[in-house]
Amino acid sequence: MENQEREIIAGSVELFLKYGIRSITMDDVARELTISKKTLYKYVSNKADLVDRSVKLAFRGIHQAIDDVRAHSTNAIDEIFDIDEAVNETIRQKHPAIEFQLAKYYPKTWKWLESNQHRIVFEHTKENLLKGMEQGLYRSDLNAEYIAHVYFGRFMGMRMDNVFPESICENPEFLHQSLIYHVRGIASANGLEYLEQKLQREIETTQTI
Repeated sequence: MENQEREIIAGSVELFLKYGIRSITMDDVARELTISKKTLYKYVSNKADLVDRSVKLAFRGIHQAIDDVRAHSTNAIDEIFDIDEAVNETIRQKHPAIEFQLAKYYPKTWKWLESNQHRIVFEHTKENLLKGMEQGLYRSDLNAEYIAHVYFGRFMGMRMDNVFPESICENPEFLHQSLIYHVRGIASANGLEYLEQKLQREIETTQTI
């Protein structure tokens, strides 16, 4: 990908996250990125193409952030919390209706995103479970395959309006509390002790800010 092409796609990601997909036109993209529409259409054929490439670039960015966390984390509990924080950072930046708009107006791209989210969430959750069990932080009697499916079900439930109210389902604090609930359910005695120490450090850090 050429430098200008990458800058255009990355700039479009920022616009879609901030304003939503439907409200941003190709004219808006060209104006906000200070390029001509001729230059824009040099790299994308239409808005659907731009949306598709923007979603895939954003997804790869999140995936890379997760891989970076996993590469530098030796503790399964720290790892899952750090991944949660990396994902929540993206959630804090996005327009609240962006997924609804993507599903309604760009179903092909939405299906790609759903499929890849399923694969990434399931695979990383299962690997984290196995890592935690090996480290003695998670219970040794867990069925990693089953728990990974349960965790993914929770992930999908948060995106369904009839399961969780929209007012809380994308609230970072709600997601954080849900993660604590998950870890408490799978942690061993050693894991629970470590988790409580970690949460206490979070409280102390917040109080000093």
